[in-house]
Amino acid sequence: MTSQILYHFPKEFLWGTATSAHQTEGNNLNDWSVWEPGKTIDGSVSGIACGSYHYFKKDIGLAKKLNNNAYRFSIEWSRIEPKQGQFNTKALRHYQAVINECLKQKIKPVVTLHHFTHPLWFSTIGGWENQAAPHIFNNYVIYLAQNITGVEIWCTINEPMIYAWNAYGRGHWPPQKRNLNAWQKVVNNLIQAHSLAYQSLHLANKKCLVGIANNSQYFEPVNDYWFNKKINKIAKYIINDYFFQKISGYQDYLGINYYFYKLIGLGRRSLDNLPHSDLGWPINPYGLYDVLMSAKKYNLPIYILENGIADAKDQYRTDFIREHLKMVHRAIQNGCDIKGYFYWSLLDNFEWDKGFTPRFGLYTVDYPSLKRQPRPSSKVYANICKNNGL
Repeated sequence: MTSQILYHFPKEFLWGTATSAHQTEGNNLNDWSVWEPGKTIDGSVSGIACGSYHYFKKDIGLAKKLNNNAYRFSIEWSRIEPKQGQFNTKALRHYQAVINECLKQKIKPVVTLHHFTHPLWFSTIGGWENQAAPHIFNNYVIYLAQNITGVEIWCTINEPMIYAWNAYGRGHWPPQKRNLNAWQKVVNNLIQAHSLAYQSLHLANKKCLVGIANNSQYFEPVNDYWFNKKINKIAKYIINDYFFQKISGYQDYLGINYYFYKLIGLGRRSLDNLPHSDLGWPINPYGLYDVLMSAKKYNLPIYILENGIADAKDQYRTDFIREHLKMVHRAIQNGCDIKGYFYWSLLDNFEWDKGFTPRFGLYTVDYPSLKRQPRPSSKVYANICKNNGL
């Protein structure tokens, strides 16, 4: 008996998975690889990671087995520009080969230019605190814009507000500063960097689509106390809207990453009734609907560039994907112009300061052997992608 498709998605909807260079490639030399020893929660370092720099054809083939018609990955800046102003043509050819492999397998490449990591020389001159940082980053963008072909969708910066807060607000990520003045300077420079990159990419290809990936979160006041409602509104603005508003006129789409449901304010309310990921993050699919409907006001196409769960035993992932996609479908029915959904992640990978312990992948990775194996949930997602619905 064939199951009935109850939730149909638009024609030409992009079904994808996402990765990033530092988390999967292996053997990167950048500010993160230098910082990692003794700093990650589980004591691991990225090292060879998933070996995807060499196994990219295999990994794109895994995406194809999921019936993906899109694949989001990042280009590692430190490989392209290992010394300031000196560009590595071998690295350029590698990333062109990744793009070409996607196109060969009829998978649309969605390419991120900055996913948290930096060349060592960039960090040495002050990183994003440097007044010239936006123009320095733009030199790298111009080089790629002029020399890379086959990319229609660019994501300039992944989660700029998350990066700035973790590196300069909380001080948990390199360069581990806790300085609000530095944080504000970094945010402003990231805004300018995106705007310059947007213009550079469009000079090279007027038809390309350029945006960012924002980590948009579902906030709810703990209770109806007026103060809680007030700070809930402020949190939504800073996290979900501030960057989008500051780059108004310099984005062709909204990129949204959704992971977090947070209670805001004074008082207590338990979330123990909700299932939680291995990282202790409460699972709330409705939050994605709320975030999407809130983004509708920008009147731009939306790509959900990341949505996933750390779930080593694969006990929640199937329901996680289905329930979140029902919310995506509901948002589309209510007027949101949503063009695609990318599950994070294709593979288990190096999860930044948390190391290798969190398992987000539709495919497991046995790190000693680098062998990939599909999780049961991968078959469910593959069928959704194949049927363009669930």
